Amino acid sequence: MTAQNPGSFHNWFRNIAAISVAAVFALVIVGGIVRVTGSGLGCPDWPRCYGGILPPADTKAIIEFSHRVTASLLVGPLILFLFIAAWVKYRRELWILVPATVSFGLVIAQALLGRSTVLNELSGTNVIAHLAVGEALVAALVVLAVVAFRGPLSLSIPSWAVGKTRRFPTLAVIAGVAVFLLLLSGSYVTITGSTGACFDWPLCQGDLLPEHRLQMIHMFHRYVAGFVGLFVLYSLHLGFRGRTQPFEIRVLSMIATTLFLAQVIAGAGAVWTDFSQALRALHLAMATAVWISLSALIILTFSQPGRRWNGTSSG
Repeated sequence: MTAQNPGSFHNWFRNIAAISVAAVFALVIVGGIVRVTGSGLGCPDWPRCYGGILPPADTKAIIEFSHRVTASLLVGPLILFLFIAAWVKYRRELWILVPATVSFGLVIAQALLGRSTVLNELSGTNVIAHLAVGEALVAALVVLAVVAFRGPLSLSIPSWAVGKTRRFPTLAVIAGVAVFLLLLSGSYVTITGSTGACFDWPLCQGDLLPEHRLQMIHMFHRYVAGFVGLFVLYSLHLGFRGRTQPFEIRVLSMIATTLFLAQVIAGAGAVWTDFSQALRALHLAMATAVWISLSALIILTFSQPGRRWNGTSSG
């Protein structure tokens, strides 16, 4: 068989990879609702809920159970299917096989961490690890989806990156790492009970440097967000300014910029509305949307649409 190009990938594989990204995003949104409603122990046992297959008629139990159902009946089967398909049909294509295998390993780790989080009554370490693995899973699936549509990656600077734009690929990768760390710092605010420590924005009870421990933790997240935000916005502006970038790079850079600004506004709005559950959940959802768009932008930047695959399909 001859080496295949990106267009020879079956549409069903591409579509399922894209659907899987959307499914994990939905799972993160449901997880955010679990967090902001305090439903993490809505089902105090695992995998059952109060010893039964279905949850009792309790709001928090239903919310927590819906998160488990989304993970086990939607996300899990989709990723298992991609894992099997990659090994059966595309096992010689490393840019497909590796992210599919990593995604499968991460979804298993996520399930085990979810179980441990419940059984350890929302241990702070487990909660942060659960989020970190979940966001890593999102990124791995984004890699898989973009590669399936666009072709294998090259780790060299793309030919269109010239002049000031030449810094964009490297800065975009650094920005991605920074956003991931920002997500974790936000989770730390939650597990330490620091969410409601500051009642105004951008200051904390009128102070730039509060003395109370919980307020300091809350403000530290804001400072990290401010520093990361400036760096991310600078990096993204290199993606949509100029004329050498491909159209999709410019568009996705603008989308990521808009999402980041919207996420900041949602965070401020949550404070101004006395920590409205709806705005807190939106803030968390927008954070993951930023992570997805930035991950897709990075992978798209290093994709090589005209490059042929090194291996061959085994199908």
